[in-house]
Amino acid sequence: MSDDGNVSRWIDQVKVGDSVAAAELWRHYYDRLIRNVRNHLRGQNRAVADEEDVVVSVFESFYRAAEQGRFPEMSDRDDLWRLLLKMSARKVIDKRRRDRRQRRGGGQRTLSLTGRPGDEDALIEVIGDEPTPDMVLTLTEAVEELLSHLGDGQLREIAVGKMEGLSNAELAQRLGCSERTIERRLHLIRETCQQELMDADE
Repeated sequence: MSDDGNVSRWIDQVKVGDSVAAAELWRHYYDRLIRNVRNHLRGQNRAVADEEDVVVSVFESFYRAAEQGRFPEMSDRDDLWRLLLKMSARKVIDKRRRDRRQRRGGGQRTLSLTGRPGDEDALIEVIGDEPTPDMVLTLTEAVEELLSHLGDGQLREIAVGKMEGLSNAELAQRLGCSERTIERRLHLIRETCQQELMDADE
């Protein structure tokens, strides 16, 4: 079976609580996600294991939410990778904000997704239909900051379209270009956003 087929099958099995499939997804995505999170955390004061803590928490949260039916439309490796990136980015953003408040001596409480018992429920609340007002504000600020680096042209339009849930085919039709062009633009958007996240930590 192809890699795509294996991942799709494992996703379906994880949704019904299959621990073997969960282990396969862990094996398949762990190293990639570690590298991604490490890039986001670069420049921050952190323990060596910080990226591992984030990734472990992402997978635990994903498994629980999948079993609870939170991702009925997710069906292939692209869907899963996008979800894992979003979940890890939210945790990294939370860590960054928490660290900044601690450096300033602030005592404000933030949503802390660190893998401790109960944190998975907090993440499920965030990615559910009714996120908390604080998280909406946090994510809105983060998204607007990243979008500001894309300018007002096609890159921003594509990024917003993806956030609205449009497929590559729908975006290509809307913008009058090929799906391959959309894919190239999305790659550039990801690279730009990753660079900005790293620059923000320096």
